[in-house]
Amino acid sequence: MDLNIGNNLREIQEAVREFCEQEFDQESLQRYDDEHNYPRELYRKIGERGFIGVGFSEDIGGSGHGALGHVVTVTEMCSSLPGMGMALSLGYLPGFVVDISGTREQREQYIRPVIEGRYIASFSVTEPDSGSNIGSLITKIEDKNDYYVVNGSKMFTTNAGYADFYTLLGRDENALTVVLFDKKVIDENGARRFEIKDLGRKMGINTITSGKLVFSDFHIPKEYAIGQRGEGKKIALAAFELGRIVIAAQAFGGMLYGYQRAVCYAQKRSQFGRPIIKFQSIEHDLVDMYVEIEKCRNLLYKAAWLYDKKDPEANKYISMAKLTIPESAIDVLNRSIDIFGGYGYMRDQGLEGALRDIRVTSIYEGTGRIQKNTIAKILY
Repeated sequence: MDLNIGNNLREIQEAVREFCEQEFDQESLQRYDDEHNYPRELYRKIGERGFIGVGFSEDIGGSGHGALGHVVTVTEMCSSLPGMGMALSLGYLPGFVVDISGTREQREQYIRPVIEGRYIASFSVTEPDSGSNIGSLITKIEDKNDYYVVNGSKMFTTNAGYADFYTLLGRDENALTVVLFDKKVIDENGARRFEIKDLGRKMGINTITSGKLVFSDFHIPKEYAIGQRGEGKKIALAAFELGRIVIAAQAFGGMLYGYQRAVCYAQKRSQFGRPIIKFQSIEHDLVDMYVEIEKCRNLLYKAAWLYDKKDPEANKYISMAKLTIPESAIDVLNRSIDIFGGYGYMRDQGLEGALRDIRVTSIYEGTGRIQKNTIAKILY
């Protein structure tokens, strides 16, 4: 395994870095955050420049670089400004379920516009009483001749309210099924059958909504089903595999952001007549961060590499990355704030916001404890 990315991806990495330097800024992020407003114009721009499509296959308009391509672009965006990079990548990450398990027609209709930055995706799984255990989902998908009828509610749905299409995991008799619905289907059902409730402000990533979806005899035509009936769990887990790699990349970008900011500050900040980077305690903190970053880089790249090779070991390494990297990112950001001292606690420095934003990477798409369960089942 070669842990060095190739020239093509290196050029893409540089292009993403240049774009972020020009387009990302802390003041804009705070404004989007305060207004609880998604940066749709920036999302459109990263689509037009091909950054969304780096990891998607060429047959649907992507560049074909696979999971490692997603890792490179998302890491670069999040290392520039974690909250902005997370928001933008969360615009297309929920589309993985359609890209992996949808038909050619479904991928053309929904994923190509995602890659172009025209569509934002949403995948609704969690329910008020069902989180990590998707086997306990109770939202019903009933077969009614030429359509399905959905009843129930979903919680913490990312991009609720402004997504261009949603995918939904629900109970179809004794198994789980995934169905898709878009704005056309929502309009045909009307407000009586479908309601979105914004859950309000969160600890972080307030540039995106997390909503509650309520279905009351909501009709979905059968051609909107994703994959085969009863295979919803398999379909969802396949999407989670790739999603967890991208989320680990979000956290890894956050680590780089904190470390880079801490090094720069320690070089400029002087106390007792010399830069604080010359104090052994600060040097040791920075060295600890650097070592942790390199460990996480190797784990993340190996997980992506194994996934792209369809290696049976991939799932284990993906869970290891999803478990380890968010925890390490939180630690690195906390240490970075300590190096900044009181300044690190101030909002305009960006570090406290980055810590709040990155915190969720240890929760969504499978908590750390779920990753430990997965690893234990493989090992023992």
